[in-house]
Amino acid sequence: MKRTIFYFSLMHLFLLSNAFSNDLADEVFLDGSIHTFNQSLSIENSIAIKDGIILAVGTKSSIQKLIGENTKVNNLEGKMMLPSFHDAHSHPIWDGVNRLKCILTDLYDIQDIKDMLRVCLNSELTQTTGWIVGSGLNIGLFSAGNPNKSLLDDISKDIPIILWANDGHSALANSKAFELANITAETINPPYGVIERDPQTGEPSGTLRESSAINLVLVLTPKDTDSDYDKGLSISQEMAHSFGITSVLEAAVGERHMATYKRAADREELDLRVFTCLEYGKTNFVHDASTFEDVYLKLDQFNHPRINVNCVKIFIDGVLEGQTGALLEPYLDSGEIGELILEKESLNKAIARFDSENRQVHTHAIGDRAVRAALDAYEYALKENGSLDNRHHISHLQMISKEDIPRFSELNIAATFQAVWAMPDEYITGISIPEIGIERVNKMYPIQSVFEAGGLIVGGSDWAVTTMNPLIAIETAITRKDPEDRLKGTLNKDERMGLTEMLKAYTINAAYIMHQDNITGSIEAGKFADLIILDKNLYNITPNEISEVRVVATIIEGKTVFSIK
Repeated sequence: MKRTIFYFSLMHLFLLSNAFSNDLADEVFLDGSIHTFNQSLSIENSIAIKDGIILAVGTKSSIQKLIGENTKVNNLEGKMMLPSFHDAHSHPIWDGVNRLKCILTDLYDIQDIKDMLRVCLNSELTQTTGWIVGSGLNIGLFSAGNPNKSLLDDISKDIPIILWANDGHSALANSKAFELANITAETINPPYGVIERDPQTGEPSGTLRESSAINLVLVLTPKDTDSDYDKGLSISQEMAHSFGITSVLEAAVGERHMATYKRAADREELDLRVFTCLEYGKTNFVHDASTFEDVYLKLDQFNHPRINVNCVKIFIDGVLEGQTGALLEPYLDSGEIGELILEKESLNKAIARFDSENRQVHTHAIGDRAVRAALDAYEYALKENGSLDNRHHISHLQMISKEDIPRFSELNIAATFQAVWAMPDEYITGISIPEIGIERVNKMYPIQSVFEAGGLIVGGSDWAVTTMNPLIAIETAITRKDPEDRLKGTLNKDERMGLTEMLKAYTINAAYIMHQDNITGSIEAGKFADLIILDKNLYNITPNEISEVRVVATIIEGKTVFSIK
């Protein structure tokens, strides 16, 4: 990391010296409501940009002095300008590639799902590959989040089908796919995975939990090409820009993901800053034979001014659906408490190792026992190595024990929430309440409690599990309700957050987590001109209108990469 940050700093100093060598701006924006999110949270009127760097921000009269005959002048007409958004937990290439296949995202009716699958069955892709591979299946529509393969057998018993669920931890396959994978009643569950079964016969019922089980089928599917990965990145980059996002933290990558980003950067087609987290402990990404240590040793070859590869991702547990999330108190129906993926000693040593090697560690933790295990491991690393500036964080945080909430501040561990989950959706009402009870559900996603205890709140989407749009997540964090009003109710109103703090979560706080708060994340002279313009001022509308606000323009380093004409 030290080499990477130093390189970023040298590049920034070079650009900064050029920008200030001539005090006339390349472009200015006048007469806006510019929310800087600097330390004093000042609101300014106008801004000047040169060579992709913010030259000055202040009053209209002060910025007009920087206008020359070649300066492009824009009138904001009172519109709100913000630092661009940074998504601190997403999977852009994964979902970009999935969008080349069978997409079931945002389908909330089983008949609609069947109709889309029939369209996919007759598609050219299925005719060519002999498979339907899909994603975005809402398993919250099914009892216990456990759909049956009969749903897919009704579509085809001859064409193998496998669908990723929208939780990213489950999949549904049909009988033909199980036949090809030779998965039967006698097949034992793989480590940390679950093959759901018919309770009478023991035969696979269709649902697979966690990657170790899903990969038993997925390994047979047609291999994605480098071209697919390139197209997937292009799709996700365009979508990110449309939502005002200029930086993403890729939350679990292998070598092919990083190589894809590097190809785009070398072609000067990467208009995102990317912070990649290499997944620890994973021996392959379905069709990729490289081991973690193989890739870890050559991380530096993927570095670029737009790419920082200095993060390692560790899964602590699974998810509540399928009961792979690790809990302090048992699931109600089974009496089980889930399973930690790494034993305490192994986890402690792994995090201490990467911390000592100046790598950021990004941990997935859903259950309260998993969150405690992660915090314990970070505490162990702190005692072993002392305080280092690696900016570790825990993502998801569906359940946190009250005793552990102050530890985020005490250990300087950021809390990366997917705030769009903090509402009573099908996963909460149909899966979580039956599995853990209403009392524990009403303590889920304690964003405000962590904030009040001094913890750093960071925003991330976990796209494609849920929408990439930060404004939808921000509204949900403020209201704890469904922004689409499709579902009624409020999830734990005492955990509602304020607008300013949630905007910070997606701007300066997320930039900090990505080790780039010195160059972006706030609107200040000397930082990159990473900016967005909104069609409404978020402070002048009601919270339930925030998700309807649209990004008018997205700018990275002075280059407009998205605009609504």
